[in-house]
Amino acid sequence: MNSSTVVNSNNDVEIEQSPAHKASLLVRNIRVLYAISAYSISMLGLVYFIFFVSDWFIPISVNSGPFDIGLTLAVLTNTGLLLLFGLQHSIMARPKFKVWLKQHMHPSIERATYCLATGLVLGFICCSWIPIEGVVWTVESTIVRQVLIGIGALGWTITVIATFNIDHFELFGLRQAYCQWVGKHMPAMRFKKIGLYCLVRHPIQSGLLIGMWSVPTSTLSHLMLASGMTLYIFIGLYFEEKDLIKEFGQTYRDYKKQVGKVIPFV
Repeated sequence: MNSSTVVNSNNDVEIEQSPAHKASLLVRNIRVLYAISAYSISMLGLVYFIFFVSDWFIPISVNSGPFDIGLTLAVLTNTGLLLLFGLQHSIMARPKFKVWLKQHMHPSIERATYCLATGLVLGFICCSWIPIEGVVWTVESTIVRQVLIGIGALGWTITVIATFNIDHFELFGLRQAYCQWVGKHMPAMRFKKIGLYCLVRHPIQSGLLIGMWSVPTSTLSHLMLASGMTLYIFIGLYFEEKDLIKEFGQTYRDYKKQVGKVIPFV
C-alpha cells in the first residue's frame, strides 16, 4: 500500500503517507540540495578562473607566482592541466556519455554533475598552474590599460548574459532538479534564436574569448593558458555543432548560414 486513511477525533479523513513516499520526498530533497551545491561550486570555480586568467583581485594569478620551477616541468604540467579540462569538458558533453551517466544516477542531476566536475577542474587548474616567466606584451598607457580591462569585463559579462538568453538555470542543472522535486516533467528541448544568439551562434564562447584575450599584460604563462583554452573552444564547437545538427536538423543548418559562429556577421 502507498498510503492509508486515518479518521481523527473530528471524523475528518486524513491521508497518512507511507514510508516509501516519505523516502521519495527525502531523495528528491537530497537531489535538489546536490544540484544547488553543484551550482555553487561551479560558479565559484568559474569566478575564480575569471579572476585568475584576468589577473584581477587575487594575489596569485596566471601572471604571478614562483618562477623558480624549470620550464620543461611547467610546460608539461600546464599542458596536462589543459588536456584534463578538454577531456572532462568534451567527454562528459557527448550524448553517449550522458546516456551512460543517466544509467548510474537520476537524470535530474546529470547536468548538475557535469557542471560540478567543470567547476572542480577549473579550480584545480588555477591552483595547480605553474607560471612561466617572460612578458609577451604589456601596455604602459593607463587609459589604454583601463580600456582593455573594460573590454575584458564586457566579454565576461557577455558570457553571463548569454546563459540567461537560453536558460541559465537549465544550463547549470538547477531546473532539472527543481522539476523532479515538484513532480513536473522537463519541457522538450527546442531551438531558440534570442538575444545575443541573433548575433552569433555561440555568444558564451565569444565572451570567453574576449575576456581571456583583452588583458593589458600577458606573460608566457597567460599566453599558454589563453591559447590552450582557445584551441579547446574551437575544437569543442566543432563537435557541439555536429550534435546540434543531429538534434535540430535543417533548422540549425539554416541558422548556420544566417549567423556567424563567434564573430558577428562572419
